Amino acid sequence: MKRKTHRLLALALAAVLLLGAFPTSNAVPDVIFTAINDTFLRNLAPNTMPMQIDGLVYVPYSTFLIAPSPGLSSTYNAANNQLVLYNINRILTFDMANAITYDEQGTVYGANAVRRNGTYYVPARVVCDAFGFYFSFVPGNLLGPIVRINTDDNMVSDDYLVSRSFTVMRSIYDQYQRDYGGETEEPDPDNETNGNSSTPPPSTNENPNASGEPVEEEPEAKPVVYLAFEGDLNDSTGQILDILQESGYQATFFVTGRLHAGNVEYLARAAAAGHTIGNNLDGYAGVGAGFQDLAQEAAATTEAVQAVIKTRPRLLMVPGGSASLTQEEVAALVESGYRLWDGSFETQAQTAGAIYSACLSHLEGASGHVVLNLRSSPENAEALSSLVDYFRSNGYEVRPITDVVASINQILDKR
Repeated sequence: MKRKTHRLLALALAAVLLLGAFPTSNAVPDVIFTAINDTFLRNLAPNTMPMQIDGLVYVPYSTFLIAPSPGLSSTYNAANNQLVLYNINRILTFDMANAITYDEQGTVYGANAVRRNGTYYVPARVVCDAFGFYFSFVPGNLLGPIVRINTDDNMVSDDYLVSRSFTVMRSIYDQYQRDYGGETEEPDPDNETNGNSSTPPPSTNENPNASGEPVEEEPEAKPVVYLAFEGDLNDSTGQILDILQESGYQATFFVTGRLHAGNVEYLARAAAAGHTIGNNLDGYAGVGAGFQDLAQEAAATTEAVQAVIKTRPRLLMVPGGSASLTQEEVAALVESGYRLWDGSFETQAQTAGAIYSACLSHLEGASGHVVLNLRSSPENAEALSSLVDYFRSNGYEVRPITDVVASINQILDKR
């Protein structure tokens, strides 16, 4: 009888402790924890709490920027309403203007980013799938569900994580209750951005502030210049690379598949220097006969370039510009992983002085982004030497074209 009495007392004590672990009636509702590599994030706030939308779990995009893991980087293009998460291996673009999410291979994902209460949220499983992370959602524990994100498979079971971390979770929960006791701020539907907002969100740099609100950049005083060199590589490419190295500017080389022992070293050197390598189909005899020929030549050029630099070029210039393509052809190229770029200016001038003057005339009358198309020739190399001095003296920003930057083309397709 005494043993039975002790057992009943122990059960009663356990029940008291268990009831104390449950949120009280005055508790803040809908607390969702986040664990990165099984370490719980602290300092919960209503406007950065994970949430569920249409059955999917969304977390602030800044969740994936935590160093060293997951350690992704981010950028936001305000003009095109695109949020990008990336690392050295992958690029994931949330194109909220066109309601599409895709990676650097052109793979399309089924959910996009949203903006709630000034915070940009991304679907956790989509990001984890894109970057090869492990994701799970652990419901039903006493204090609230857990969003688990792990960058490798060295992880404990969900049950063990909950039992091992209960004290930590209770500490985080109690602090949240002290800070925001009462009611959780409900999402404001009028402040949600899904690509249809008349006022675009502010631009961001790669370091979001603590609230998750992107940091606004200063407006650009002058056009942003993208330098693009197209066509076959030759000895003048070496001179151009020397000039770019001295100036500190990055450019994009849209190269053809006509690679041989005499020019392959310039391709390898350009890639090693950090310049972007793109696919250019200019000059192929088969181009113009039909889209099938165009697609085949694109694949052949991609294969030739990838054999040298071990990276698949994604940027693509087509003969005559993207306006020469049908909507079906554009869609097929995008689905194949290409991003279309067109030069906004290309001169037919033959001398260095004439090329330089033509570029200046175009820049002085331009606004926004300018893609200057040049070729690998002695005249263009000489003109470039003067142009880089002009850029620096007149406060122009010269940016490299990368897969992260939205495409620029004649048909205004930003995919």
